[in-house]
Amino acid sequence: MSEVFFYHLTQTRLEVALPKILDRALSADWSVELRIGMEADVEPISNAIWKGPDESFLPHCLEDNDKLHDYPIVLSKAPLSEERDCLIVIDQAELQENEVEKFKRVCLLFDSKNDVELKNARESWKSLSDAGVNTVYWAEDKGMWKKK
Repeated sequence: MSEVFFYHLTQTRLEVALPKILDRALSADWSVELRIGMEADVEPISNAIWKGPDESFLPHCLEDNDKLHDYPIVLSKAPLSEERDCLIVIDQAELQENEVEKFKRVCLLFDSKNDVELKNARESWKSLSDAGVNTVYWAEDKGMWKKK
């Protein structure tokens, strides 16, 4: 059964946390769909991934690339037709209950300083939990992620 991890950003900016989470997914030998909200700008996210920790290299492409299968990370605004192992949802991107089972893991990152993201994360938590999906809440604590 798939799990949905909710990452509550309280201390770290998305641009710093995201490369670390992507690196963990690649360490598990997973392919990743990084779904970005329709209103969000893809370029800063792409730049943050390229400029991640020096010891990691996170090759990625945009969803309009002809060779998606060559890239372990694909940035998208809508669900990809090609299935991936892990879905990471940021910037209020849409996540449907019925698509959770397509992935080994779904990660939803949200910023505590953004009221809309916080509200959407709470609504997603409730609807997914009510649907019987295994939801796990992670919070930052002194620079580390703690399961709550």
